Amino acid sequence: MQGKIVDKRRELEDRLAAQEEELRLQGLKELGRLGIGESLPALYRALGDESWRVRKEAVDLFLALPAATSLCGEICEHLHSQDNAGLRNAAVEILTRIGRPSLPVLLEELTCQDHDVRKFALDILGEIGDPDAAPAMVRSLADEDDNVRAAAAENLGKLRSVEAVPALLDALEQADLLLRFTILEALGQIGAKVPVDRLLPLGADRMVRKALFDCLGRVGGLEALPVLVAGLDDEMRNVREAATVALIGIGRQGGADFWRQFAELAGPSRADALVELLSSTSEAVRHAALTLLGACGETRHARHLLTLSEDGALGEAAIQALTAMGRHAPCSLTELWPEADNRTRTCLAYVIGAAQCRPGCGLLIEGLGSDDLDLRLMSARALGELGETVAFSPLVAALQEPSEELRREATQALSRMAASAATEVVGMLRPLVSEADPGLRAAAIRILGVCAAPEVGGMLHFALKDEAAEVRRAAVRAIEARPGAEQVTSLMLALTDEDADVRRLAAEALGASGEQTAVSALELALKDEDIWVRAAAVRSLGRIGGAEAGRLVEGALGDPVGLIAIAALETLGQLDPGRLESAAMLALRHADEEVVNSAIQLLAGSGNRAWLETSGSDLLNHRHWEVRLNAARAMAALLGAGAVAPLEARLLIEGEDLVRQELQDLLLDYRSVS
Repeated sequence: MQGKIVDKRRELEDRLAAQEEELRLQGLKELGRLGIGESLPALYRALGDESWRVRKEAVDLFLALPAATSLCGEICEHLHSQDNAGLRNAAVEILTRIGRPSLPVLLEELTCQDHDVRKFALDILGEIGDPDAAPAMVRSLADEDDNVRAAAAENLGKLRSVEAVPALLDALEQADLLLRFTILEALGQIGAKVPVDRLLPLGADRMVRKALFDCLGRVGGLEALPVLVAGLDDEMRNVREAATVALIGIGRQGGADFWRQFAELAGPSRADALVELLSSTSEAVRHAALTLLGACGETRHARHLLTLSEDGALGEAAIQALTAMGRHAPCSLTELWPEADNRTRTCLAYVIGAAQCRPGCGLLIEGLGSDDLDLRLMSARALGELGETVAFSPLVAALQEPSEELRREATQALSRMAASAATEVVGMLRPLVSEADPGLRAAAIRILGVCAAPEVGGMLHFALKDEAAEVRRAAVRAIEARPGAEQVTSLMLALTDEDADVRRLAAEALGASGEQTAVSALELALKDEDIWVRAAAVRSLGRIGGAEAGRLVEGALGDPVGLIAIAALETLGQLDPGRLESAAMLALRHADEEVVNSAIQLLAGSGNRAWLETSGSDLLNHRHWEVRLNAARAMAALLGAGAVAPLEARLLIEGEDLVRQELQDLLLDYRSVS
């Protein structure tokens, strides 16, 4: 038998020399099934096969060897194979995939005579990414071979080795062109801040300038601003693009100081250069140019930006640039309005509001009266952002328009303005609370809720008696936001409302008040005919807290509706965790299976097994399958091997497939352990 195996192995090894690729590949696969560890010389030959398919199979077979890591030295020898690039590449892949265990032999190769092997070793170390390789890479920055030095710098960048930054800066001073490029890229990858004055002299070399700017965008600070702004005028387009992106990179870290200094340094010529870059093929460059253009404040380009605002890719950035431009020179935006169509005016309305361009208030009022709904909506929103009192009257008029969207925007705009101009708003809205349209009355109440004027409290309380539930709901929400002595009294009145939503909102608001005086009112709400009101009352009692609230919540555990009982159980856990276990044990007897399931999950998480002794059997034989399922899981988790007997007994009579499968799985787990 042994002789047949030897003969078969020899036959397969010979097949690896066949002319046909498929024969070699199949022979290698069969050797793998036979045990490739006994045929290492043949496997090494296959690593250098002319077919990539054979080499790939050989690599996978080698890596599957139990002794693969101990053979790193032999694989490293293949890096010296100058005549077989495929073998070298296979060795590179193997050492890279082995990872850290290959470090010792790779570090040793950094001192070998073959410069190509030294470079291979550095590249593999960089792909492995182990920081322990960094010191040896730093030493390789002084290698006699140009390519090895460049590989050392490149792979220090891959390692993101902050400790290597001083050595990279020192190497930069004596570097040739290739090494300068590589070191700058590595410094950018590492991302650690560096003394910019060590880098700036490189800007004198036009060939390195783009790489320098790319690096400065990642490692530079405000001190790099002058050279980067000057780079916007560079004769080479790729350098100008690099300067633009680099400025944004520094701007993300520099905050307000960056934008102030940039605006001071940038002039009309820089704005023109940025406009020219808006045609770049790079989306990153176009976005960066738009952002910087807005910060320049050169408003003569506003019209061009307005055109770009409809561009799918650049629209948002163009609008942000216009907004920044509007802060510098508000009137520049208003000058664009007369010639603009409604679509463009809608964009302008947004920018006027976002830029706080107060000279545009009159234009927004004009837009509010337009026949274009989008323009009207945006004008209303922008007027709210400006907060000018002259807009009160047209916005109040917009509340009476048939469009629900416009009424909603006008309501939100007036609400934003109401806090700072309460007296004027109250005066204008007072007549609306008596209007025939309930939607208009509700909008007026919502806005009044923001006003701090003393007479508003009485108006809101009166609105609780409005014939329309929509108005009463708005009044409750408004009262919730106005804490004070009258708040609880008004909300208690709302608890008697005929509309269930009004009562629910009132119950929620009483909880938000945190007032102990609300507890007695919420006790009545626990008896409400509507389940959502009762659930809100339970949770509000939990928010208020205290002994009496806890007693009432515990009493709600007996509510016949599962939703209420579950709310009570969860609330009690927040209110008094010490009483949760006893409450959950009571809930095990609830008629609603969802309540029972919630109680089981709470008790299972407690780690206490006492409840299983009294209720485990009943739960495991419960009428509802999901309760049985959860009970079985809880038993297995808490009782361990002690659960086997009751689970086996239940399995004999269980008729629900899902529960049977779970019981079998749980029992299998414990039988395999034992």
